[in-house]
Formats: sequence, C-alpha cells, structure tokens
Amino acid sequence: MLLTTIQPILELVVALGDAGFVLPASGGLSVALWVAGDRRAAVAFVAAVAICGALAALAKIVSMAFGPPPLHSPSGHAALAAAFFLPLSAIFMRVRERRVGFVAAALCAAVALLVAVARVAAAAHTAPEAFAGFFIGFACFGLFLGLAPSRLGIGAPALVVILAAAVALHAHLGLSIEVEGRLERIATRLVRLLSL
Repeated sequence: MLLTTIQPILELVVALGDAGFVLPASGGLSVALWVAGDRRAAVAFVAAVAICGALAALAKIVSMAFGPPPLHSPSGHAALAAAFFLPLSAIFMRVRERRVGFVAAALCAAVALLVAVARVAAAAHTAPEAFAGFFIGFACFGLFLGLAPSRLGIGAPALVVILAAAVALHAHLGLSIEVEGRLERIATRLVRLLSL
C-alpha cells in the first residue's frame, strides 16, 4: 500500500538518475562552469560523468556475462546519479554563498542516495546491484574531487537556475535512454565468443 502511494515520487527520483536527464544536464552544467571561468571544474565534471557511464556499461556487460545472479546488472541509474549529484554537491560546497551551497549540497547528496534506494524499492534492481552502481558513481566522484579546483567562480543562484532548467526540460521532454537490452546482447555475444 505504501509503495503504491509513493510510486509517483519514486518515478520522479529514478528519472534523476536516467541517462536522458544526467547527460544533457551534465552538458549544460559543464558549459555554465566553462563560461563562468571554472574550466578545470567543467572538465572534471564531464570526465567524472563520462567515465562513470563507460564503467557502468562495462560493469553491466561483465556481470551479465559472468556475474553471480544477485549481481546480474549494476544499476546504471544509481551510478549516474552518484556521478552527477555528488560532484554537484561538492560544487555547491565551493560556491561563494555558503548557506545556500550547504543546503543544496545536502539535497544533491540525498538525491544520489535516493536514486539507488528507489531502484531497489521499484524492484528494478537488487540491493547489491544498486550498491554496485552507486559505488561506481562514488568512485567517479573521487575522480572529480581529485581534478576540480577548491574554489569556484560560479555562484549558487546560477547553479540552482541551471539545475531547475534541466529538471523542467527533462519533465517536458521526458527523454529516457535505454541501454539494458543492447548491453545484454553484447554480454551474450561475449559469452558465445569466449566459449568457442
């Protein structure tokens, strides 16, 4: 009963980890950082999200082909949400407006974790799959922290406007990118190739 009541909220949270949201939003945020003169942060952000996407796809292929049943497919939503929202939380912590930055950073970190929880609640993934995906994104967050500068010129209001615009645009377009089927076919071909 409770799950049916919060189903629309879970769907909204899960959409924030979909590649159809994360990739365009990452591009927009990176452009904003670049234009604000925060070029190192822009490159670090793009690198973290791109590497996360590649690692999540590779982890899915390997686990689909050779992984144990509880870890059939690490959550790409959890990975991308962590790789997007955790660096965004760090960016918010580095802006001039400390109070707004702190609140926004806490919300971003919560969203990253909630996407993983929502994937399990929606029965789209097992808990180990959601954790594996979140871990991939968290590792890419570490990459971002290593590459990004400690201070940024962009302000919290600009970041909030960009994030709100990305969410509104995604809600309007409803863009979703589905790769699970393609990765499953690649994994199947890999198993066949290696069994020859």
